[in-house]
Amino acid sequence: MVTRQFGSTWWGQAWLEALEQRALLDPNRLPRGRTYARQDRVKNIELEPGLIRAEVHGNDTYIATLGVALLNNTEWDALLDEVVGRAKLAAALLSGEVPHELHEILLPGVGDLIPDCNCPDGAEPCKHSAALCYVAADLFDVDPFALLLLRGRSREQVLNELRSRRAAMLGTPEAAVESNRPRGNDPGTSASNAFRHEPEPLGRSIVAPAIPRTMRRLAVAPPADSGIDESELRELVADGARRAQAMLAGEATSLLDLTVGADVARRAIVGDVLAIAETTNLPVGELAAAAKAFYYGGQAGISAARQRWDAGEALLRPGVDALRALVAGGVEPKRRANTVSVGSVQLRVDNEGRWWRFDADDDLGWLLSAVSAADPSDLV
Repeated sequence: MVTRQFGSTWWGQAWLEALEQRALLDPNRLPRGRTYARQDRVKNIELEPGLIRAEVHGNDTYIATLGVALLNNTEWDALLDEVVGRAKLAAALLSGEVPHELHEILLPGVGDLIPDCNCPDGAEPCKHSAALCYVAADLFDVDPFALLLLRGRSREQVLNELRSRRAAMLGTPEAAVESNRPRGNDPGTSASNAFRHEPEPLGRSIVAPAIPRTMRRLAVAPPADSGIDESELRELVADGARRAQAMLAGEATSLLDLTVGADVARRAIVGDVLAIAETTNLPVGELAAAAKAFYYGGQAGISAARQRWDAGEALLRPGVDALRALVAGGVEPKRRANTVSVGSVQLRVDNEGRWWRFDADDDLGWLLSAVSAADPSDLV
């Protein structure tokens, strides 16, 4: 029999570490709390800003709660600015990951976690609130937006704020959001029941977002003589699910209007780069570089990676100044076409005046490594 574990992600472990530090004065409640959690004694979990509450069934039924300090406006501004400035952080959240970059702001410390229970045990935590904390770690493992809600803002609030900040950053009109538009998981299904995060094999994709467990296999395999490869069909279904998830969250269009080349690069972000390269007869390195470019900038990112044009001294001057500030010793950045570079860092300006950062890779050459910026100093 496999013993149920809790905190399978780094942020789930960080959550439990806050509990364990809190329990240092009376640690014997933790094993009993784990046992209660493994026996499914924690029922009817309710989550709201600053508080998570549940019934815990033992010899009697008690109401256990965990209070968590809310993030103040300054902390929320810091978190949202970090996410909106780096596309990979928003992509990680939408795919079921908590980026390491948000650890210091988002994860509670020892003093931020306040357990309570109406049982007669005066320990903090008692076994009932400890059991709730272990089950909460399981919930946060698969739904990072539950952790964001606990810290003070709902999924919809966070996504609306990210859209607003991104529009302001890019100088584009903010898209209207319909109030009745469905978002995220069906509220009748808990995240822990709907999803189980399982690590993807390393070395096969650029990023590996969580995939619904139901997408990891087909309910009915295609007929043996159909000529359909089950693994390829499963990947198409999973890809459709990812695009639908992004559309529901308001973070992307259907992406069905992409060129064939751009769509191949998009698929390579989460797919098997080697297999896709073999199928499309593309060099593996070229495909991996295109996938990176699409990951950070979509079709504009691919264009930036391929564009070469004479930008002129005046347009290159901000990039030169930004790289001069990056290095010491009076090293002069090299100028060529629409690029300026120093060491392993290169800045490129596109024909719309936006700047892109590329970093040198020993095998793949210059790889796009950040979202675009109007000011090149924001990229160094």
